[in-house]
Amino acid sequence: MNYKHISIIFAGVALAAASVTPAMAQTDASSTASSTRGAARVTAQETRIAKAKMHADQELDRRVASLNALAARVNDMKRITDAQKSSLTMSINDQVTVLATLKAKIDADTDVAALRTDIQSITKSYRIYALILPQASLVAAADRAMTVASSMSALSGKLQSRISTLQASGTDVTALQAAYADFNLKIADANTQANAAVTEVVSLKPDNGDKTVMAANIAALKDARKKVQVAQQDFVAARKDAETIVKGIRRNKDGEHATSSAERGDQNGTSTEGNH
Repeated sequence: MNYKHISIIFAGVALAAASVTPAMAQTDASSTASSTRGAARVTAQETRIAKAKMHADQELDRRVASLNALAARVNDMKRITDAQKSSLTMSINDQVTVLATLKAKIDADTDVAALRTDIQSITKSYRIYALILPQASLVAAADRAMTVASSMSALSGKLQSRISTLQASGTDVTALQAAYADFNLKIADANTQANAAVTEVVSLKPDNGDKTVMAANIAALKDARKKVQVAQQDFVAARKDAETIVKGIRRNKDGEHATSSAERGDQNGTSTEGNH
């Protein structure tokens, strides 16, 4: 065997191995780096998705808490009808259910685009703060207004009784009767305005992205708010009327006391002169 020839062959193999190994090593290193970068990107994306879901869950939980508090508030309302209370409560409960379903969907989302759309729908489609809370707040304000109107109507009877007593004694009560008539008109109008505000908004439903419905809801909320404000202004005017009536009654009562005292004084003086 030609050992020299074999040595030459091994030398060639060694040379080939030497020339190939660095290239292969470089390829492996690039592949490893690429895999690492890919894994890092996946990890970063998963982190962003997890944070987005956590933030969305917090927003949804906050809305559900607000709705639950609102439901308790509605349950305490005294003057709206049972049908109106039921309608408002049902609307609130429906939104709680819808938000719970949305939360479950967001938590299960694996597609970034779908997740983004679902998160955006929290504010764009589910109009909790744009409708449900303002709606219930207006109904609550109107309910309070009706309660005040009822209390002031009870006061009306007492005022009328005092005015009638003065009139029977021969006192001119023209000014008091005018204030009393205005008092009753203001209370009646406040009650009318409050009832109209409730009727206008109690049946409104979320627009769910429908711009026409959204515009109608906004218009109804604004108009109902004006009605509640008018009711509040009526109460201010009615209280002034009541103050006018009470002051008039006291003034006449004090006058009667003064007259009675003077008469008693005259009688005592006459009696004394007679004794002398």
